[in-house]
Amino acid sequence: MAAAAAALTPQEAEARLRMARQLARERNDARLVESVEKLARDFKAGLPADAEEQLRKAETATGLDPGGWSMAGQPLYHPTPEMEAALKATAPRLTTAMAAEDAQAVRRVTAEMAAILGDQAGLPDGRRMGYKPTGRSLSRAEAVQLFLSALQTQGRTVRALMAGEMLPHQMLRIYASVLEACVTMHPHVATCAPEKLPELEKLLRGTASVLLKLQQPQGHFPFPDLRGINIRFGDMTEKQLQKNAIEIKDGWILTPDPDGGSQFDTGVCGVALLRAGRLLADEACLAAGQRAAQWAAAQKCCPNFNYNAFSVSLLACAGMKEEALKKFRIGVAPGQAANGRWIDSHNARTVYHLIILRALADLGPSEEVDAVAQPAIRALLDEFDTLGFTVEALPELQALASQRPADERLKKAVRGMASVIIGKCTNGTRVKMGSQPQQLAALATLDEE
Repeated sequence: MAAAAAALTPQEAEARLRMARQLARERNDARLVESVEKLARDFKAGLPADAEEQLRKAETATGLDPGGWSMAGQPLYHPTPEMEAALKATAPRLTTAMAAEDAQAVRRVTAEMAAILGDQAGLPDGRRMGYKPTGRSLSRAEAVQLFLSALQTQGRTVRALMAGEMLPHQMLRIYASVLEACVTMHPHVATCAPEKLPELEKLLRGTASVLLKLQQPQGHFPFPDLRGINIRFGDMTEKQLQKNAIEIKDGWILTPDPDGGSQFDTGVCGVALLRAGRLLADEACLAAGQRAAQWAAAQKCCPNFNYNAFSVSLLACAGMKEEALKKFRIGVAPGQAANGRWIDSHNARTVYHLIILRALADLGPSEEVDAVAQPAIRALLDEFDTLGFTVEALPELQALASQRPADERLKKAVRGMASVIIGKCTNGTRVKMGSQPQQLAALATLDEE
């Protein structure tokens, strides 16, 4: 062990502990966070002879494989300082190429990034252990009842949304999730629980009304001022205020995010409003969704590939296929690494990988899109096979599977994901909103396949 400690540098120990601390925080385990932080403090005074042993215990406790740079054999991003410095130097050129809407220039920069990173290209800077499928399934009527029962557990929130009231300190993607769920469930409630349809429509219309009130004249949607409430977003807001880059009014950041982040909420809210408008033949919702799409079409792509993917989804939903494909070619496809994920460690994270996969499904199958989608799907399913279902992705998997009817592995993933969501929302007796509303709602569509 002394030899192992001699080979371990303080820089390597610090990096491994940083990864362990990140995963402990994501698990919301205060005791585990404190133990990792204490080890980091102890190591600052010098590495003890059993430093490697202590590190491995901390890594095992957070779900990491001993050695720190993989989870259940799935590798994690571990660049050298030289890689990081070289990668940082490419950032301005990637931004310039995207702003110039030059797909070939974007590909040249991402190829350079891939060469810099080598085997680190497309590796995420964090993973998590997921849920194993239980094999549970529900009939459509049972899925409808589970959804309605889960809504009842959210009484105060549901009543506020029915009245068209805003929820305190919530991002608009929360409203979009509820609205999407209501639209998905509407025909199934009409069939299986028609007496509940008026309440569902009231929730649908009330939630839509909040989004209609908050949409900005340019077409984008604002972001809440979360200073003092959310550390991460609060810090981001403070930095942008110091640069005079944003305008805040009545608790909302009205200015589009200069880094492209407004594509997130504008994308999901625009899609939800378009779907609601089509279901209800509501001109206000349809017009709002189209305004959001027109705004998205006018935005330059940014180096955060998943931000661009939100606009791809919105434009595809709005029937603006050429505009959607343009963003795909400039702001999404060039960033794919050889392993099927996206090249930078942030977009290689599974949650962001899923956003990009959703956009590929929304574009629909074609030779061009499939060339990107197939390795991306394989990368996601490889993780599911080893770590379990690490993200909620039922409607996304359903959409992809419907476009690839011969893909038995994808069909199996749909069934497994459904069983996980059922298990998160009920133990067979008690019910809770254990998944995102639109994910739970997708259970009712399974027996349509």
